Amino acid sequence: MNSTKLIPGSVTPLGALYDKEKRVMVFIDKEFIESSNVIEVYPNENTATVWLKTEDLIRIIREHKIAMLLK
Repeated sequence: MNSTKLIPGSVTPLGALYDKEKRVMVFIDKEFIESSNVIEVYPNENTATVWLKTEDLIRIIREHKIAMLLK
């Protein structure tokens, strides 16, 4: 809540875009990347779901210079 201004339960990789101080790190499981080309994420609230290509999510995170760990 302090970093992304999102309510608990709504945390999403896209929420890291709102962390102006860049304190949030996004973790993506490498096995997920290798086995799926689509990821479902909340659009910053947990009342809807957005489907993205996994590579597009990673590109968005990198373009915004957000710390990311592929593990």
